[in-house]
Amino acid sequence: MKHLRSYIQNKPIRLKMFYTYSLIVIAAVLLVGMSVYYQVVRAIGKNIENELTNATATILNMVETTAQASIKNYLRAVAEKNLEIVSRYYSEVQSGTMSESDAKLMLREVLFSQTIGNTGYIYCLDSEGVAVEHPNPSVKSVNFSDFAFIQEQMRRKEGYLEYEWKNPGEDHPRPKALYMTYFEPWDWIISVSSYRSEFKQLINISDFKDSILSLRFGKSGYSYVIDSTGDVVVHPFLSGNLWYAQDAKGIYLVQHQCETKNGKLVYSWRNPGEKMFRDKLVIYNYIKEYDWIVASTGYLEEFYAPLKSIRNIVVTTVIIIVVLVLPATFKIAGGITRPLRQLERKLSQGADGNFSGRMEIEAKDEIGNLAVYFNQFMNRLETYSQKIQAEINERRKTEELFSKAFQASPSGIFIANLNDKRLIDANQSFLTFIGREHGVTVGKSLNSVSIFQHPGIFNQMIKLLAHDGRIRGMDVEFVNAEGRARLGIINAETVHIWDELCMLCAVEDLTETKRLEREIIDISERERLQLGQYLHDDLCSHLLGIEVMQKVLRQKLAKQGFTDLESVDKIRELVQDAIDKTGRISRGLCPTHVAEQELELTLQELCRDIEQIFGVSCRFQYEETKVVLSPTMATHMYYIAREAAYNAVKHGNASNITLSISHSETTAILQIIDDGSGLPKTIEKKGMGLRIMHYRARRIGAILNVQRDDHAGTRVTLTFNLIDSEENEPDDTAVT
Repeated sequence: MKHLRSYIQNKPIRLKMFYTYSLIVIAAVLLVGMSVYYQVVRAIGKNIENELTNATATILNMVETTAQASIKNYLRAVAEKNLEIVSRYYSEVQSGTMSESDAKLMLREVLFSQTIGNTGYIYCLDSEGVAVEHPNPSVKSVNFSDFAFIQEQMRRKEGYLEYEWKNPGEDHPRPKALYMTYFEPWDWIISVSSYRSEFKQLINISDFKDSILSLRFGKSGYSYVIDSTGDVVVHPFLSGNLWYAQDAKGIYLVQHQCETKNGKLVYSWRNPGEKMFRDKLVIYNYIKEYDWIVASTGYLEEFYAPLKSIRNIVVTTVIIIVVLVLPATFKIAGGITRPLRQLERKLSQGADGNFSGRMEIEAKDEIGNLAVYFNQFMNRLETYSQKIQAEINERRKTEELFSKAFQASPSGIFIANLNDKRLIDANQSFLTFIGREHGVTVGKSLNSVSIFQHPGIFNQMIKLLAHDGRIRGMDVEFVNAEGRARLGIINAETVHIWDELCMLCAVEDLTETKRLEREIIDISERERLQLGQYLHDDLCSHLLGIEVMQKVLRQKLAKQGFTDLESVDKIRELVQDAIDKTGRISRGLCPTHVAEQELELTLQELCRDIEQIFGVSCRFQYEETKVVLSPTMATHMYYIAREAAYNAVKHGNASNITLSISHSETTAILQIIDDGSGLPKTIEKKGMGLRIMHYRARRIGAILNVQRDDHAGTRVTLTFNLIDSEENEPDDTAVT
């Protein structure tokens, strides 16, 4: 198949069109023919089943109608004969020959001695539904008017009636039939009843045999009737018992029909006098009352004979199309390809840079329009070529200027590919900043060069670019070739270079500035710790002493008979309140409890303190699975949350503050959101509070983002990697 495709692809368009149209036309004709063929097959199959099913149903109705007529006539004859007998005895009573009681006694013997089928009998009702005469003595004089068929007898008194009845000890009711006549002098409804299934011998098969045998399906299909033991009731060819009859595949088809009672079956069969087995379809139904199976069958080849004509029509159509249509297609294809060969030569000249070639317009059809459009295209292409050459010269100058500015910039600049994280280029200021040579850095993956202090920082930068579209004033720790940490502030934008998404970064060296800043912050941290310890160890103890002295003073005053001690108690309340406030301030300045308990519990206490101190709503939300952090990281995160929440109250006039922690397997996010006045649209990140927060974020290798919320207020987000949390742990834990 591969060689055939290659062979066709290398041929001229004229032959391609010839081959393509040939295959398409032939395939379309075959597809339509096959579709029609299979639709006819389905329609014939459906018609076959419908015809056989309808024939079987007709035979079934014919048998049931004949049986019902036989049963009705038989019961009617018995009922009318017994009416004559009752009338004769009544005449004897009227003439005085015998008494009424003797006549009824003799009638009982006559009526009850008759056998109707196997279990049928004769009984008499009165107009009230009472059994005045019945072969079962226990039933006599019992009122049966509650039964529906008895009510029907009471209403009609004469005629044929079918109903369901269940004798004592039987599991389910069975169909019964009765014929009744009415003897008015004694008010007797004389009823002759029996189960319908017991009148099978009354059915005269000859009444419907000819009708069944006259049915034909195809040329030689027919209908037949058998019972559940395989005995033939009606069959055009066979008689006797067919229980062990097999088809060509060894299927006991009569046994199958007797076991399943209803359904359809395809089998191979050969009638007497035939030489070959042929496939047949039989559809059969069961008459339970008479234990008969009524079937209609026909040969499949006779039903599907019209399909041969359809196949011949499809083949003939394909031959006609090949003979008439394909040569015309070949000729038309030649008329199309000649102008195309001319176009091919002109395009070859254009590919060599000669845009002066033009097509000759010979006609106004599609090929002629193509020539017009080609000439217009070449005119524009020649003009565009001149403009592009001028733009190339101008862009070459622009790139030269950018390259000089890139290399001469005192700030470090580098360009990195966001897909493969490859360092595309870097100026000398950046290479000096990281202490590396151009040849061993540019063109390498940032993961292999290891210029960042924290490996995950570049991925975080990519996420910020994807979310905000740019990075402004982000503090990033680098590491030079000697392993020394260098701190820079990054501004970044996304750019497209050679259809690749890249990051253009400008880096300002803040190593010395940050070192001095860290020293100042460390000094303030130590002062804060000393102040917190002083408040806890000295002032709190002093206040506790005052509380004890107040308690002793109150006891002395009470002993001396002073009754107005409300002021003294008020002093104690104020002292206790001062102790409580001093304790909260001490914990805020020196949160040693952060290292002793989980961060979530510490932040909950922070929310309670804010609500008590400032009277604003402060809620904390966290997931059921808690974040496991080192004491140092937890302490820095606590202070970042505390600083953000206090700023929201003091500077943003917030009424509601929400703290939340969420995390995945590798990343955790701390957010502080308020509904205050929010940050201004342009903010200089040079305030001491923000600088300290950014400093703490860098200490734990996290990214801090402070921005206006979507609706109102401020959103502070701290993002850090859980996997790198141990690597990001700072050595100088004294700051906590």
